[in-house]
Amino acid sequence: MEVEIRTDLPAKTKREKKRATVVRSHEVGLRPGDAVAEPLKAQRGEQTSANAPLIWLEVLRIPPNPRLVICRYTALGEERRCTVWVGRNSKFVPRMKFWLAEPSDPVARARPWAYAGPLPRRRGRW
Repeated sequence: MEVEIRTDLPAKTKREKKRATVVRSHEVGLRPGDAVAEPLKAQRGEQTSANAPLIWLEVLRIPPNPRLVICRYTALGEERRCTVWVGRNSKFVPRMKFWLAEPSDPVARARPWAYAGPLPRRRGRW
């Protein structure tokens, strides 16, 4: 029994590794004499989530929607309520507390807030 060996096959295509993007000084707005430049988002005046104040939210109720949690927080001496989009609310229970960045836009406060932190590993344990 003979086995055919092919050597004329094309070489395998290799994917390049993802690398951090290299930011050039002229893209950021850095002049040759400047030592440090502001990030591009800050120059445009966009709001970043790093500047948003963190507040304590307390879970008030678990609604029928499996991805939402109704929470309350205090701001300026009054109690406010909000809905938070947690992805999966099976491990959240009432009276649970967690940190979340408050949206700066008043329109965004009316919609469900996005939660990007880690979900609890056990029910009610934060």
